[in-house]
Amino acid sequence: MSKIPVTVITGFLGAGKTSLLNHLISSYPNKKFAVIENEFGEVNIDSELVANVKNENIFELSNGCICCSLNDELYVVLKNLIQSNHQFNHLLIETTGIADPGSILASFITDPFIKKEFELDAVICLVDAENASDILEKEVVLTKQIAISDQILINKTDIAGREKTNAVKTEVERINKFARIEECVFAQPANKNLLDSFSYDPAKVYQFVLGLEANASPPNKITHGIENMCYTSSIPMDQMKLGMWLDAFLKFNQESIYRIKGILYLEGVDKRIILQSVHTQIQATVGRTWEKDEIKESKIVIIGKNLNRKVIERNLDELLVQ
Repeated sequence: MSKIPVTVITGFLGAGKTSLLNHLISSYPNKKFAVIENEFGEVNIDSELVANVKNENIFELSNGCICCSLNDELYVVLKNLIQSNHQFNHLLIETTGIADPGSILASFITDPFIKKEFELDAVICLVDAENASDILEKEVVLTKQIAISDQILINKTDIAGREKTNAVKTEVERINKFARIEECVFAQPANKNLLDSFSYDPAKVYQFVLGLEANASPPNKITHGIENMCYTSSIPMDQMKLGMWLDAFLKFNQESIYRIKGILYLEGVDKRIILQSVHTQIQATVGRTWEKDEIKESKIVIIGKNLNRKVIERNLDELLVQ
């Protein structure tokens, strides 16, 4: 049975998240969406789309899609969706504008029931070109939303104008140099392939990490404290020590470490291990076998705020087999 792809839409209040939701629903007529909205009472799916109400939490849209509010634990909402009679083949989640989406993403990489039924596609972040610079100065949550995203849409460029849009784009690129960035008006990007990129697939993570140079940090200044670092070593790592360190590292730094991706070369393991982490949750997936003639090495990318590189590198060095 194929898993249901999940696209998470984030962005600060007023950035255009619901407009993007409506745009996606109309742009993919062959998809049957289920939509989970964090702020169902405050923002609305287009009223013309609402066909009937099955219960107080689930709306059925005229095109066959369904929509519900996140008024329970995510696990409960997803379980109810799966057990309902509604057929859907893609899940869209709109997060609240003032929240870090990391906790929602973490559920999809660790919870056994959720992992069995769903597969993370990507995180799309809406950025308000007119107001983003001011918001970034006051609200750290927007930097988290940008840093954790795979695709970033700089919206309302018609209102902001070219000079302000360019300045915001530069800020966004400094916060997240790895995301695909696109400008748009009314949350309607020219790119029609926003869905099904599967950025969290182990093969995509592997390609991402493999494509980085040893020093992943840009030479220009760091914006709003957001940094990325890449640790590389051809000495195998101790699997038990690494697991213990990662667990402690993420728990003690959950406010400052946003995302980790990596390829691990572990002692006594003949296959590469693909590592990804969101929030405090870790997922390790077994990759292909190391070839005899290829260089075996670990490569770990850490994205976060005010990273203490020297300490992190020293800690990772201590995990190497001596």
